[in-house]
Amino acid sequence: MLYLLAGYFPVLEGLKSIYLRSFLAFILAFLVVLVTGKPFIKYLKVKKFGESIREEGPVSHFSKKGTPTMGGILIIFGTLLTGLLVGDLFNKFLILMFIITLLFSSIGFIDDYKKFTVNKKGLSGKKKLMGQCFIAIVTWFFIKEFGLTGNKILDLSVVNPILSNSNFYLGSFLMLIFIALVLMGTSNAVNITDGLDGLAIMPVIIGATILGIIAYFTGHIELSNHLNLHYIAGIGELSVFLSALVGAGLGFLWYNFYPAQIFMGDTGSLTLGGILGVVAILLKQELLLPIIGGVFVLEAVSVILQVGSFKMRGKRVFRMAPIHHHFELAGLPETKVTMRFWIVALFLGMIALGIVRLRGIL
Repeated sequence: MLYLLAGYFPVLEGLKSIYLRSFLAFILAFLVVLVTGKPFIKYLKVKKFGESIREEGPVSHFSKKGTPTMGGILIIFGTLLTGLLVGDLFNKFLILMFIITLLFSSIGFIDDYKKFTVNKKGLSGKKKLMGQCFIAIVTWFFIKEFGLTGNKILDLSVVNPILSNSNFYLGSFLMLIFIALVLMGTSNAVNITDGLDGLAIMPVIIGATILGIIAYFTGHIELSNHLNLHYIAGIGELSVFLSALVGAGLGFLWYNFYPAQIFMGDTGSLTLGGILGVVAILLKQELLLPIIGGVFVLEAVSVILQVGSFKMRGKRVFRMAPIHHHFELAGLPETKVTMRFWIVALFLGMIALGIVRLRGIL
């Protein structure tokens, strides 16, 4: 909205700057979530939308029972509202992110809501996957219809994040399958990670920050050429969207850090993971995403190893999966586990940025 006003009032011309609007998006989203957080938590308590705790989980988690969940609504509300206020509403990438966010959040919301009204299991796994596949089709159709780089072959290729001019062409059908796997992987991996106070949101914030920086580089002709990135016209607007997400995430962390006053629920975790996946696909950084989201990969792999080992050998690899519970049962306090995972997330984020710079040299 402010971007549109800048076209009519010369005094607001500076608002066309992505850098300035990203800063405004971050501040506004943070304040929106910070201000609306307390009344929303009270509302959830009145409605008794509280977290249930697994009996086989760590004993220290029993005190969390009844803590309001569905806090992802706060993050999504803050992000979308700020995006509407600050973003370029005619930008095709921003419009797509609005649609993707609403679709993912719908899946998560239905899942959370059914847990409190129908059964504790919520939405079935098959229905979740069907919803995620539909979103993959929407993303694939967008790429096919509107394009990214101006090169159809490149748009349907997986790009080597380290070596320039190194791509693997998939073609239309395989690209759709690949997009579906990326979105299901990222969405569910963040969902798995969301098991300790503040654990999932900070790696999301770090990942969104890194992808926001890359989006700015990719949408800038000179910088993209300097770094040997594939220039994508208009994609810099994703920096504004991701800045709003980071601000909203920090506002949520204000209430989510130990001891948490609210949890994000599937409404938040499925959506945030899906957003990171879609953005990485649009930026042609799909292979860099496992590094940026290394914490989520670790958590998901720990569950796969645990289940596979138990089914094949009848033995567990970890005391409990996901792996953050393993460290808890090993005697580490929850806050120490969370902080160390944050450090790992930040370290991997810096490595990802280093790889982007390395691409500009090799």
